[in-house]
Amino acid sequence: MFTTAFPEVSMAPQPILVAKGLSCTMLLFRLAQRAFATSTVGYSCHSRVGKEIKRPAEVAARLGRSGQLQQGHSTTGKDASLSSVNLVRNLHTTRPCFANPALMVLLRPISKFLAVLVGRGFRKWWQALPPHKRKIFIQHLRRNRLRYAAGGSVVGVAGLVYYQNHVTITPYTGRRRFMLLTSDQLFSMSDQLYDMEMEKYTHLMLPQDHPMVDRVRRVGNRLLQANSTLPELYLKSWTVSLVDDSIMNCFVLPTGDIVMFTGLMEVLDNDDQVAAILAHEMSHAILDHAAEHINQGYLLDLVILVPVALIWAILPSDLLAMISHWLLNMVVTLFLTLPYSRTLESEADQLGLRLAAKACYDVREFGALWGKMAVLDQIKEDNGPAWMSTHPTNEDRQKELEGRMAEALELRKFCKCPPLSLKDPREPIKMLQQMVAQRRSQQPVKAIPMPMPAPSGDIIELPLSSSSSSPSSSSSVSSLSSPALSRSAPSTLSPSPS
Repeated sequence: MFTTAFPEVSMAPQPILVAKGLSCTMLLFRLAQRAFATSTVGYSCHSRVGKEIKRPAEVAARLGRSGQLQQGHSTTGKDASLSSVNLVRNLHTTRPCFANPALMVLLRPISKFLAVLVGRGFRKWWQALPPHKRKIFIQHLRRNRLRYAAGGSVVGVAGLVYYQNHVTITPYTGRRRFMLLTSDQLFSMSDQLYDMEMEKYTHLMLPQDHPMVDRVRRVGNRLLQANSTLPELYLKSWTVSLVDDSIMNCFVLPTGDIVMFTGLMEVLDNDDQVAAILAHEMSHAILDHAAEHINQGYLLDLVILVPVALIWAILPSDLLAMISHWLLNMVVTLFLTLPYSRTLESEADQLGLRLAAKACYDVREFGALWGKMAVLDQIKEDNGPAWMSTHPTNEDRQKELEGRMAEALELRKFCKCPPLSLKDPREPIKMLQQMVAQRRSQQPVKAIPMPMPAPSGDIIELPLSSSSSSPSSSSSVSSLSSPALSRSAPSTLSPSPS
């Protein structure tokens, strides 16, 4: 994102080079400390313990600015029920100090560059050092090894304490995670983030009266209304944008803006499967996975700074150092970054299943959907190794959801939902999977008929609040009446019935 020009560093054999690198590091560290101390805390400055947490003015303005949105975008009208939410905040013995998002983005590449610069500079200095001075330097290290070991221990303990002070518990799943940057801070960049994404698809947005838009709006509002007791729903400006593109994809921004493509909508047979996708994306936003992903990347960058510096300091040539540096990045990606990403996806599936169960959707369709996706992958034969993917395989997702199905069905029953039909939607998919497996073992699969989507007239819909079907403005955006899904090219959703 950012590029920085640095002056050329002399490789003359002088010990002062290391000192210069360290002084630059300390200068950046002091600047970072000052920025951290002056950074805002997002929504924290708008809350009081035991009192109402009100939306910031910019969020309210965003939810009501229908006149500024592109054609096909929808917004929620001003709803008094969304103006405030009664919540109790956790008490802290000290005021938490969070990082400045822009500063973090800037420091990440700079810190990597400095690690390479210091390591390479030390190697050049060492190679040019006369043999007798090398012996003096080694003797100095031996005489003061306890001091250096003590200093390293102090740094290690300080790093551990710093890590523990920023470990939080993921809501609803109980997983421990490192959070230096909060989603509230990311919200300050929400407009730019949304505009950057929507700029690519402005001419592809579906109109508000499109049947797909109506379906997504209806399903989204029902999910939000059924789960309106979750306080996290009210901290997002929920919107859904439908893009007329054959890509089978759907993603969510940190602000709750969901972008879905018609290529994915066309393979969803009914509202239950649409709910599976929307609930998964909502779960990402509720659990602040976007902020967590950034924090995890920042933590990994800090951890590998020392190995990177050692690689460039110890290896005898730049070529070997570059190859080893690349291999280190690959190891970190394959064994840390990608597994972590798959963990977040599985966690979103877990919470999404519960959201849909509380909304009285047929949660058995979750297994049917991912089973169908697994069959499509087998037919296309374009599946790469699971360990090289950011997402679990569709077959693994199907198995994991099936393992949680009994709990979801029990939750659905607890919520006094209408009984499910005796016809299990998973059975045809399982038969299809067996058929594909048998044919693949005998000969290449040429064509296997897929189950046709049920006509819209056959879809059984549960009654919704009357307010969830009425648009909030005359703009070409469909409005939902729960926390607020907006943009059909955005359709707005809201968790609280008006």
